[in-house]
Amino acid sequence: MPIKKEIEQKMIKTIENMPKEFQDRFKVLHMLSDKRSKLNDEFNEACKKLEAKILEKKKPFLHQRKQIIAGEENSFGDLTTKFDETHASLGQKVAAIVKPAEKEAEDKEEKVPTDVSYLKGKAGVPDFWVRAMKANKLIWDQVREKDEPIIEHLTHVETETQEDEKTKNMNLTLRMNFKAGNDFFSNETLTVSLEYESEESIKAIRGTNIEWLEGKDPTKKKIKKKQKHKKTGETRTVVKTVDADSFFNIFKDRALPVEGACDSEEENEVRDKMDETQ
Repeated sequence: MPIKKEIEQKMIKTIENMPKEFQDRFKVLHMLSDKRSKLNDEFNEACKKLEAKILEKKKPFLHQRKQIIAGEENSFGDLTTKFDETHASLGQKVAAIVKPAEKEAEDKEEKVPTDVSYLKGKAGVPDFWVRAMKANKLIWDQVREKDEPIIEHLTHVETETQEDEKTKNMNLTLRMNFKAGNDFFSNETLTVSLEYESEESIKAIRGTNIEWLEGKDPTKKKIKKKQKHKKTGETRTVVKTVDADSFFNIFKDRALPVEGACDSEEENEVRDKMDETQ
């Protein structure tokens, strides 16, 4: 039974167990709450439709951006002219509000040109997405030192939302493209999809099975462990492979445990780890 319906059923039973003289006021409060909830549902549905409409409008711009970054398009139309016009106008507005003393000090500052010499002889902006990830602290905090050489092969990132026909919840998919023939895995595209059981709670995470090349998997590490033989008492050292902290763990499949299969504390721990992926 959906959680929302279960809560509603409990509320109805609670009201029915009240003394008769108090029931009417709580019945009315319940109906008013129900009307408000239906308006919230109507609002959320309208937001979903508007979001889908805006995302559709964004597609040609995102496609053009992808082509420019990949060096597949060098014809920029009138966008460079519009950039110059827009920023000339912005410069005039800023100059009008900057104090004369501040303007004079700014003019005296040595103008250091932005160094993009590393792009010489290269098409597009090959490190665009790597720099974008590094600029996002929330994301880059999940990247470990051993992950960084792998991230350097990133060529494109995109997200997609789709409505689950049964639950009507929006599921989110992250797609990351990497250079073909890199030294770490044979996949060219890695995806992870978040399936929601409600607007705020994840039901399952479905990710790509990464085909790591030998010895290149950062999600695993080898540790040495001493074992003592029960009968002879002799000690030996064995090497075990265990899970390791890595950004690429986000691509592993995860699901909420079946209700009753583990205690509530363990289930909450699983939920917390899944929510961290959002």
